[in-house]
Order: sequence, then structure tokens, then C-alpha cells
Amino acid sequence: MLVCICKGVSDRRITEEIRRGACTVRQIQECCQAGTDCKSCVRQIRQMLTTHSHAHQPATDSP
Repeated sequence: MLVCICKGVSDRRITEEIRRGACTVRQIQECCQAGTDCKSCVRQIRQMLTTHSHAHQPATDSP
């Protein structure tokens, strides 16, 4: 699914960049240009960053 229509960037591409270490909207913009034109997709990019960061946090043991 396209997240950034202006630059033709898919959710898969953004997810790939997050897995490679991108953790801010600016880093996503620098990697693949998503969110650099009309900026209507920035909210979705931010949501993807939040979702993926929570999914990849290591489990912690409670005392």
C-alpha cells in the first residue's frame, strides 16, 4: 500500500527503513523521501514508527 503518494513510497519500504534503524520521521524522509512533499503522510509515518518501535522492544522481567 502506498503511504506517500507524492513520492510513491510504500508501507513495505518504510517498514524496511525502520528495520534498518530509522527511528524518526526525518530519518525516513532522508532515506526514501516519504513525507517531504505535501506532508499529508507524516502522521501515518509517525504511527508506523510508534507501532514498530513497540513491536521490537525487548521483554523485561518484573521483579
